[in-house]
Amino acid sequence: MRTSLAGACLVLGTILAVITVRGVGALSWEMVSQPPESGFYLGGGGGILNAILGSLALATGATLLAMALAVPLALFMHTYLRSSRIANGIRLVLDVMWGIPSIVYGAFGFALMVFMGLRASLLAGVLTLALVVLPILARTFDEVLMMSPKDLREATLSLGATRLEYLGVLLRQALPGLITALLLAFGRGIGDAASVLFT
Repeated sequence: MRTSLAGACLVLGTILAVITVRGVGALSWEMVSQPPESGFYLGGGGGILNAILGSLALATGATLLAMALAVPLALFMHTYLRSSRIANGIRLVLDVMWGIPSIVYGAFGFALMVFMGLRASLLAGVLTLALVVLPILARTFDEVLMMSPKDLREATLSLGATRLEYLGVLLRQALPGLITALLLAFGRGIGDAASVLFT
């Protein structure tokens, strides 16, 4: 066991050392802060500023768009549907969407763009990437809501609160979990290249 662990650590350490030794000479503030000289990311000189800004814009837009759909969906399932067949069906669909490879989303987005006569753009990338992060955000937030105290609903409604006011109380209770779900979705979005390859 210890030999296997030592071997794995040795291989990982060797890879990291080779990358560091060969790449440290190319690292500089100019590389991060300047756009490519040819105006395209495959140019011979310049930096990677456009790639950084593009990744941030794509991931932020997709996460915000997915949040606008996922949070109301999770709140609706938890408040009105509870553990009904419809809620379980929605959860199943979200789980299946979570398991679809991101290249399939990219091909779907590309086919939709061709059908609608659109060109590659930031909007097309955001819409495609939002489909990728939507199930992650919705299911994570749904799990957070299911872990909320069972007495919270009865205590809130017994004080004469409406269901809408209960949603406000529930949202404040689940806010740390929502932030975690947003960070997970943003991380998946900023690290996903296959879904935006064609868009």
